[in-house]
Amino acid sequence: MNVVGIIAEYNPFHRGHEYQILKLREICHADYVIIAMSGNFVQRGAPALMDKYSRTRMALSCGADLVLELPSLFATASAEYFSTGGVCLLNGAGVVTHLGFGAETENHQLLCALADLLSKEPEHYRENLRRELKTGASFPAARSAALRNYIATDMPSLLQNYYTESASPDLQPSHATFTEIEDILISPNNILALEYLQALATSGSDIIPTPICRKGNGYHDTAITQDFCSASAIRSCLREKLPCLQTVEQTHTANCPTKNGSFPIPETAMPKTAYDILNHYPHPFLFEDDLSALLHYELLTDDTDRLAAWGDSSQEIANRLSAEREHFTNWSGFCQHMKTKNITHARLSRLFTHMLLHIRQEDYRRFTAPAYLRVLGFRKSAAPLLSAIKSHSSLPLITNAADAERFLSPEAQQLWQFDMRSSDLYRLCLAAKGDYSMKNDYRQQIICL
Repeated sequence: MNVVGIIAEYNPFHRGHEYQILKLREICHADYVIIAMSGNFVQRGAPALMDKYSRTRMALSCGADLVLELPSLFATASAEYFSTGGVCLLNGAGVVTHLGFGAETENHQLLCALADLLSKEPEHYRENLRRELKTGASFPAARSAALRNYIATDMPSLLQNYYTESASPDLQPSHATFTEIEDILISPNNILALEYLQALATSGSDIIPTPICRKGNGYHDTAITQDFCSASAIRSCLREKLPCLQTVEQTHTANCPTKNGSFPIPETAMPKTAYDILNHYPHPFLFEDDLSALLHYELLTDDTDRLAAWGDSSQEIANRLSAEREHFTNWSGFCQHMKTKNITHARLSRLFTHMLLHIRQEDYRRFTAPAYLRVLGFRKSAAPLLSAIKSHSSLPLITNAADAERFLSPEAQQLWQFDMRSSDLYRLCLAAKGDYSMKNDYRQQIICL
């Protein structure tokens, strides 16, 4: 049985995601596709646009067979922990044969060579990296410069081997090659691809990495097109053009897209079933600024020691937060105010999410991998897949939240509580916008199509 695993957020699901699932089914001859999906908070440090069950329904209606929740500790982490958590979750299922992921380069051989170098971290490369970081460069910029310097002086360790094995032996190392490497290292999808490859290697996994070229607009592209527009574009459009969808009363009355045609997302930009789910979503959409009041309170009441202890924080950041919190206006504005050359907007947003979810740096040392498989939804035709997981999984399979206490160890239950807090916080934000209809995780049934 061939089973493809995909680590995703689907925030929201679009045509590029559908293409990825269908393409991976084809090239891997897959019997089933399992998604390890972020829950109600995502890796860029923000609430998901839509709740995890609605996004699960999107995935299942567009080609996935089973959706598992990536625990919040990993779903809201930096690329390294996010990737490690997803890979370990799929490893734990015991049935996944291929890991599918998108990349923005067709040069998959070079991608694998770079991942191999980064996982081994030769001493000369580490020296280059330390030197670049001391200049105040951000980590991505420092890593790119360190790799370039390393490759320029230690050619046999990477490029010579790469060109020897290349399908085009007449190619010679050149400036274009360095440019290609830099392009790989600044692309969000390529960065995640490198992390997936490293996680597979360090975990000793037998899962086969299967990168495919990403279709459509770039990850950060906010242009709305008729097809293959990015999730960022969909979120930006909804945030900017549908401000009246910010309360549940307006969602259900004046701004019913099917009645007045005001919905700004082209129907062709998403698979039909996913579009219909988005179009008829019964809750307000959530954005990071919807949590501004909660974040502001936390900033006002935390001392510097507490601020320094949160995930993605440091003593330097904590001191700056204490000194600058009087300039707080809202979540996104404060990220913009606080970011520096070596402290990115994304890191700050993840830190703020960790503050509200009470995720500390020490939690990442305590929990190095997911401790359970939480089912969010499945297709009825995937019953044999669930049976196989029950037989081969190294982790307990949770299909009912009420069973968690019975099946999980005391330590695993602490990891579980981050997920429960994440869902409670999400419901609290909806309630602040007038929507009290979302059920808590103990009352919500898993999605079955």
